[in-house]
Amino acid sequence: MRTMLAGIWAVFWLVAALPAAAQIVPDLSPATAEKVAENDRKELAADLADRAAISERTLKLIAADRGEKSAPYLAKLLVHANNLSWAHRAPESRQALVRAVEIATALYGAGTYATADVERQYAIALRVNGYREEAIEPFSHYVHALTEEAYGCGRRVPGMVMGCARDDTDLGDTLLEYGQMLNDVGRGGEAVAAFDTVIARFEPRWAGCEGPAWGTRCDRARDKRADMLSSYAALLALVGRADDAGALRKRLFDDSLAAIDACTGDDCEGPDFRLVRRYYDYRAALAGANHPDDALALDERILAILVASPHYTKGKAGSGEYFDKDMVNDVTGIAEAYAKAAVAAGKADRARDQLARYGFGALVGTQLAGIDFDAEQKAIEAERRTLSSYGDEIERIANSRRKVALFAGHYGKDSDEYAKALRDLAWDLDDLPVNDTEAEAVYREALAVERKAFGAGDFRTLHALDNLTTFLKKRDRSAAAIAVLADVLGDPANDHLALYLDPDRRSARRGSFGDPDDTLNALKADLSELLLRNRGDPALALAAARHAALGMTSFRDALGFDRFDEMKLDWVTADPWAWLGERRYADYFLLYADALWAKGVHDGAAAEQAFTALQDAMAGTTSRAVARAAAERAAARASVSPLVEERRRIDAEIAALNTKLETLPDDPAERQRQFSTLQSEIARKDDRRAQVDAAITAATPDYFALIRPRPLAIAEAQALLAPDEAFVMLVPSEFGTHVLLVTHDALRWNRADMPAAEVNAHVRRLLWDVGASIDVTAEEDAKWSAEGEGDFPFDRGTAWLLYDRLLSPFAADLAGKRHLFTAATGSLSSLPLGILVTEKPTGADGDPAVLRATKWLADGPALLQLPSLQSLQLLRAVAARDEGQAGTRMVGFGDPVLEGRAAARGIASARARGTRSSGLPVTAGLQPAIGDAQPLADPAALRRLARLPGTEAELKAMQALLGADAARLYLAGTATETNLKRSDLEHLSVLFLATHGLIAGEVKGLAEPGLVFTPPATATPLDDGLLTASEVAGLHLGARWVVLSACNTASGDGSEGAPGLSGLARAFFFAGAESMLASHWPVRDDVASVLTVRLFELMQKNPGLSRAEALQHAMRDIRNDPRADDFLKSWSHPSAWAPFSLIGDGID
Repeated sequence: MRTMLAGIWAVFWLVAALPAAAQIVPDLSPATAEKVAENDRKELAADLADRAAISERTLKLIAADRGEKSAPYLAKLLVHANNLSWAHRAPESRQALVRAVEIATALYGAGTYATADVERQYAIALRVNGYREEAIEPFSHYVHALTEEAYGCGRRVPGMVMGCARDDTDLGDTLLEYGQMLNDVGRGGEAVAAFDTVIARFEPRWAGCEGPAWGTRCDRARDKRADMLSSYAALLALVGRADDAGALRKRLFDDSLAAIDACTGDDCEGPDFRLVRRYYDYRAALAGANHPDDALALDERILAILVASPHYTKGKAGSGEYFDKDMVNDVTGIAEAYAKAAVAAGKADRARDQLARYGFGALVGTQLAGIDFDAEQKAIEAERRTLSSYGDEIERIANSRRKVALFAGHYGKDSDEYAKALRDLAWDLDDLPVNDTEAEAVYREALAVERKAFGAGDFRTLHALDNLTTFLKKRDRSAAAIAVLADVLGDPANDHLALYLDPDRRSARRGSFGDPDDTLNALKADLSELLLRNRGDPALALAAARHAALGMTSFRDALGFDRFDEMKLDWVTADPWAWLGERRYADYFLLYADALWAKGVHDGAAAEQAFTALQDAMAGTTSRAVARAAAERAAARASVSPLVEERRRIDAEIAALNTKLETLPDDPAERQRQFSTLQSEIARKDDRRAQVDAAITAATPDYFALIRPRPLAIAEAQALLAPDEAFVMLVPSEFGTHVLLVTHDALRWNRADMPAAEVNAHVRRLLWDVGASIDVTAEEDAKWSAEGEGDFPFDRGTAWLLYDRLLSPFAADLAGKRHLFTAATGSLSSLPLGILVTEKPTGADGDPAVLRATKWLADGPALLQLPSLQSLQLLRAVAARDEGQAGTRMVGFGDPVLEGRAAARGIASARARGTRSSGLPVTAGLQPAIGDAQPLADPAALRRLARLPGTEAELKAMQALLGADAARLYLAGTATETNLKRSDLEHLSVLFLATHGLIAGEVKGLAEPGLVFTPPATATPLDDGLLTASEVAGLHLGARWVVLSACNTASGDGSEGAPGLSGLARAFFFAGAESMLASHWPVRDDVASVLTVRLFELMQKNPGLSRAEALQHAMRDIRNDPRADDFLKSWSHPSAWAPFSLIGDGID
């Protein structure tokens, strides 16, 4: 937060640095001048971050007309540098300023004031970006030039008195700024010495006023001297010489009074703004030195002087002159400050007597009333702290009533403070249903106050609206909620669509700390959702949902890739309040699709809009991991991977510095020193980060576009698919399940009448049947165990129902397709769709012959699972494939050394409940973390896992198939994390991992999934025997695909309701895998070694088969193999043949 504010002020500083000349572009040909003027108008109308693109076009126009080494070009270049700074392009801004210095030197010469003024701006840019030492030299050039400019001011030359662009006052301000720069780097003594030198040089000049050498009027010289010495006093205070600064400020104040008293001519103005300025400086010194009595005496003295001044007299009489009105304001402000200070010091009577002389006696009463208000407010707050949040309802309501009454009297009933007190009272009333009528009335009053005071579009009004509608929704009063939402949101102030759709105004959406329209669009979504639930106006529901969805995308599209913008986007898309039931980022787009469907038009433009919205709804963490990996590969191809690594390192270093900002010492001087130093370091690193980003962009222009992919247009999606390919996305919502099919030449959209809750129930039933690691109640387990005919039944009825409702409408479109890509959200992402049944089943669900004869979706087009449609485009766009090595190299790890009794992976029967993939007791957990390190797995606990000899057989069968030279195995004692992490994983075709897969929570304290390797004797960060998902993400993979012959490797990341593919699969994509073979439930050892080897065998024998088709054939072979048709073991059951999904692009 502090860094962000510093950056904002830095830009304001640079704006202030621009000279007036930089705002004008003179001396151009008429045609060019007209174009430049038009661009200037556009530039002024554009948002700050969008101006650089316009000024860049203007520079090209000027260069073509006058050349780059011209005054018009220089003036506009300075404006352009400022625009670049606003656009968070600091390195480019500095480069522009370096070029400006070169041009100014060529035009005006080195050492001239004009050139030095440009150097000043360059120095400021250096300083605000953390280059404090480097900024000093160019700024010193400006100090030197300005000193000469100011010194010559008033010099007599034959026939005239010289003028100047900047005078003594400006020089004093500049010397103070220069002193701040030197003091920042510990050179405050040099700053004072430099100022002393200038003062010593100017003293004879000031003393020589109206003399033969200097034509400056003596009263003006006196004022300019005082201005410079005032800046000098500020510098003395800055470097720790507060007593000297105070003494000088007192002397300057006394001198000003003496000069006023000594003035006797008709042109004497009496006390004026200069005296007021000296008073404020001196009073600040007294306050800083803790001399309250002296400060009060000074207040009394200055009030008597100023009230008697001609400026005050004329101002009170109604004069419209600036200095007269300003003096009245100054006196009023001083009187108010004096009353406050006197009352605080216990001298109210004295202050009342003093102020009554000037008509300000009531100010003391106001201050005393404020003290009474403060005391009462503190008493209310103290009482509140004694009341329980989960009890004392009557007492809390009474407490809030006191607050409402107090605020009504103090702030008035039209104030924001009063409205917030009403809100607090309503919250308390809301806790007791008996108070509903009053609670609603209070909520409505608070809304009315805010709306009247600030308008319908103000954030305070919207928050009050949110409070009221939340209350109404909790009471199931949808109609009332819809009415008030429609009323307030229907105000033109709350229609921002024009802003969202205007690309030239995108930066207005960025906000300082987040989406400025987050509350507005949450309320728009509330309105749409309520209308859809209650079958309200579909047009209004669609308009509200569209506004909310476009608001989210416009905010995302407005963000760049600087650190703050990335933080904002990460915060929004991370759904930080989802655990409280708040709407998720993806829900806005899903709601838009639901509203489109409710409108009743389901093809053409409506289908394309739904296609876009549903892509945004699917853009989860795994899809983003694929995008990041694609960008990393693009960077590697452009040889800028070291820059990408540096970018990550900078972010980590800045995070560490921000942590230090939270632990600064209490001593004010040392605290400020450390704060300034840390801020400078952060600024430098931010600046270096921007340089790195520019270098990455220059080398690989699409890097950042790959990191943050946009939804594909339908034409792009169709061009991605071959004629024999299709893509289907399945997105359940509260209102139904969207199914959208894309083929090479068609787009079809349907919303099945099966809401997410029903889908979840059916998916849980099927996952239970195949032995997935899901939690079920005892009642569910008993009920489902009793269902079905035969020894080993599978609920084909539910599998048929899901297919019939979701996919059967597209059967004709899928006929003849060779490959079908699928992407799903929610529980459907954890279900391999191949186990759906495409014809209404007959016969016994547990009969192996019947199961083999069943029409499975797996026997249609070869299935591939994707996180999203964009991920397919990304994988194909940057797939790093070395065809000379494809299929020639495999590295495999398996059969880790474990001490548990040797066992087969998985469970023999899906319905033999009570075991999970590892059998490791949850009480076996992680070793405690040391310092800031991550906790490590306990090797002793991991060693208690069962040995998996079947994995050795599986890997050796693979090696026999591929050849010893093409397959390198790490088994038993060599199957370690260390060997994996130190292996070259960037130049191989297949990475094969056959071991225990642990899901999140299976090891106590483990919040993410992982793979088990041979545990070491002692755990270290390099090797603790458990390769977690976060460690996988840090690998550098070049494998065309990763085979995870372990349990639950396609499961979620362990968070509540996590979708499939959000755990290990996401991590392997992030590490660079193009595709992977992963499991949705515990893999059976007797099947895995046959299936995986058969898969590769089929690919060798039939080069024309894709990986997806080879997997399809291998699964069919397993299903049709009768070798295990014993009780509860038949391979015809989906638990045996269908745990694996091919995830990613498995066509080639």
